Amino acid sequence: SFFCSLSHPLVRFRNHRKALISQKTPNGFLEDQEQTVVLLPRSPSPSKRYFPIPLDLLEDEFRIRSADDCKLFREEFNSLTCGYHHGSFEEASREINRDKNRYPNILPYDHSRVLLTQIDGHSCTDYINASYIDGYKEKNKLIAAQGPMHDTVADFWRMIWEQKTATIVMLTNLKERKEDKCYQYWPDQGCWMYGSVRVSVEDFTVLVDYTIRKFCVQYQGNDGPRAPRLVTQLHFTSWPDFGVPFSPIGMLKFLKKVKTVNPSYAGPIVVHCSAGVGRTGTFIVIDGMIDMMHVEKRLDVFGFVTRIREQRSQLVQTDMQYSFIYHALLEYYMYGDTELDVSSLEGHLQKLHNTRTPLDKLGLEEEFRKLTNVRIMKENMRTGNLPANMKKNRVLQIIPCKEYSNTLKFSVIHHNPTTIKLLVLYQILYILDQVTSLKYLTTRGHL
Repeated sequence: SFFCSLSHPLVRFRNHRKALISQKTPNGFLEDQEQTVVLLPRSPSPSKRYFPIPLDLLEDEFRIRSADDCKLFREEFNSLTCGYHHGSFEEASREINRDKNRYPNILPYDHSRVLLTQIDGHSCTDYINASYIDGYKEKNKLIAAQGPMHDTVADFWRMIWEQKTATIVMLTNLKERKEDKCYQYWPDQGCWMYGSVRVSVEDFTVLVDYTIRKFCVQYQGNDGPRAPRLVTQLHFTSWPDFGVPFSPIGMLKFLKKVKTVNPSYAGPIVVHCSAGVGRTGTFIVIDGMIDMMHVEKRLDVFGFVTRIREQRSQLVQTDMQYSFIYHALLEYYMYGDTELDVSSLEGHLQKLHNTRTPLDKLGLEEEFRKLTNVRIMKENMRTGNLPANMKKNRVLQIIPCKEYSNTLKFSVIHHNPTTIKLLVLYQILYILDQVTSLKYLTTRGHL
């Protein structure tokens, strides 16, 4: 693991925790504090170039880099420039703007920051902690922003209006581990005024991985109200408190929805988490690399992260997020988009029953073959492979993955010093549906 690569890891980790506590801000710790890799001393990596990967080599490259606890992913991530070297932070560092920054060391560069329209000619009113970010080909396709705070909500909505943004991507929950990550910048119901911007909730839909909220947004100027606009917020709620999502499927479906709802005429998509660099950067890279895959049949994660870090420092904070990007891209490449609208189901079934050349196989066979190629890392089935649990498996090749298995806990009744609490695996698997999680349980036949 990462800590094993550090000399005296426990000492360094304790010192790091002390430093974090002393640097705590009123709004909480730095984003993704649970992944303290971002602030721990990084293992020195020799200067190395990483070239684009052709798609037909992606699976092999992912397997090689995932070996030895993702050692090569860590080396690649550590070869990235850390940030802070591509510009100045003079405006963000001004005394009058310091309280507008959620975290004192996550600041927008002067050359790429979003400028708000000044109010009454006061220069201090044009600042917000947000940066323009290029997409794969499109300049300023997105805006990476910190999560709004109580005192910056009005500025946030002013930015949404001035940039003609129609889609907001939110990648954090309001609180995580009892720490404030983002201020709720929308009303639960009815309407609310945020500065000069009126926001009302029109509709919302809650799904297993994300929530969709639709807002009616209207600027109330001195010369009267402007025509209202529809702004859609897509709030990804399945990012765990620790690490990254176990599977990228939810994120890929979420990204597809973002692309679907954002109109072509709209301004930049605003993406935010808490600090606006970790999860935000992860989302932006996956989006950009999927676009690159379609055009060039290859991907360049290292080059893309390097480029967007020139617009906002620290985008993609940890090696776990970095490897998750590759995991998501591999999932997309191998299995594609399998989600269907009900209206297209009949046509899809007809295609599946047609023979495809040159493989001379039915589309149905080809689609099922993709399922048989799904691979689970051995470490994710470690519990089921324990000697104490092997006899509980009817078929040794069918073992539940740890993230979706049900571990039953039994305590030994007799207070015998030689007996201890045992974790007993029972082969039950959670199956999720689109709307309510943990809806089904599947299990093998009793032995």
